[in-house]
This record gives sequence, C-alpha cells and structure tokens, in this order.
Amino acid sequence: MKKAVQKAILFIISIALGIFIIMQYQTTQNILGDNTTQDEKTRNLNKELAELSVEKSKLREEIDRLREEVKISEEKSIAKENQINEVKGELSKQKILSGYYDVKGPGAVITIDSDTNSYVNLAYSHQYILALISYLNNAGVEAISINGQRYTNYTEIVPVLDHINVNGVALVLPLEIKAIGNSRTIEASLNFVGGIVTQMNEIGFTINTEYLSEIVVNRYDGEKEFKYAVPVDSSELE
Repeated sequence: MKKAVQKAILFIISIALGIFIIMQYQTTQNILGDNTTQDEKTRNLNKELAELSVEKSKLREEIDRLREEVKISEEKSIAKENQINEVKGELSKQKILSGYYDVKGPGAVITIDSDTNSYVNLAYSHQYILALISYLNNAGVEAISINGQRYTNYTEIVPVLDHINVNGVALVLPLEIKAIGNSRTIEASLNFVGGIVTQMNEIGFTINTEYLSEIVVNRYDGEKEFKYAVPVDSSELE
C-alpha cells in the first residue's frame, strides 16, 4: 500500500515536471522564436543595414559634391566682388579726374593778390598762374579750383584785357586757389628758393598759403562735348 502511494506521488511529480518543462520551452520560443524565424530576422536586419550603408555612402558623396559646388560658387562670387570693387574704385577715380563731382580732403588754400605798392596786370602775368598750377600738378594734387572754378584737363586760362578767363568766367585779383593733396609736398613744391612763389613775389604778387586738414573743391559746372573722340570697342583691338 505504501509503495503504491509512493508510485502515485512519483507519477504526479513526473507529470508536473513535464508540464513545467513544456511550459518553459514554449515561453522560450515565444521570447526568442525558433531558429528559422531568428535567422530570417537576422538576414533582414543585415540586408537593411547594407542598404542603409549604401544610402549613407551616396549621401556622403552628394554632400561632398555640394560642398565643392558651394566652394566654387563662393570663389566666383569673391572674384566677381573684387572685380566690382576694382571697377567702383576706377569709377571713383574717373569721377574725381573728370571734375564733375564735389570733392574734399586735406590740402592748401593759396590766396594771390597784388602788393599795395605795385601794379600787376593779371592778364600780362597769367603765365605765372599757369606755372603755379603746373607746380601743383607736379606735387600730385588731386583737385584744383580757382575762385570756385574747377580746374580740369579741359580748363583754359585765357588773358583778356586786365583779367583772365577760367572756364569762360572772368576772374580778377585776388585769386583763391584750392588744391587737395599732401600739404608737405605742396609746400615743398611751391616754396623752394627761386621757385614760383619767389618769382611771383618779385614781380609784385603777394602769396598767402594756408594748409588745412579739409577743404572742399566744387565740381565743374560746365559741359564738355566730344566731337571727335569716341570710345574704342575692345573687340576692335584684337
């Protein structure tokens, strides 16, 4: 009787143990899946990873290409900007040289009059005014005016009776000549021993020069009409 009970208990334990093992196996399969399913997932993941790697490589190449295009574009933009700045600088120079624009800067104001004890005929002595302007040009001045008349490459200083005409405007003493440039160079150019100032003083002119940090030279009010000279197309020179 006792053996029968032991066998029954052992049988029940065996059944319980079998059920536990079966349940554990099913749980493991539910969590991990069978080998076939796991292998399929691994293959899919590897395939997806490979595709992503290829896509990443393509994107990196595209980024490198775009960076190179941006670099080239920036270089072209900088070159174009430099070219524009050069043209602007040249245009600014031409505006100053043409005399059609008001300009300002450091320089000298030269006042020319006659000595009270002498009589100076401005028309007869106009060559001294021309010489003084020439000295100023040699000193590298960038703008000149005579009694408000802008001196340009086309300005004529013509003696008429007892006065001079500058840009067709009659001028008499005193003359005020404004010159924008380096003050030291202007002074050295005009006041050396035996120079133009000395020569003008000897014939009865008085010269007073004031050096200022800023003077204004007005633009040329007239118009220059070109009848003969025309621009040359660069293609014609080839």
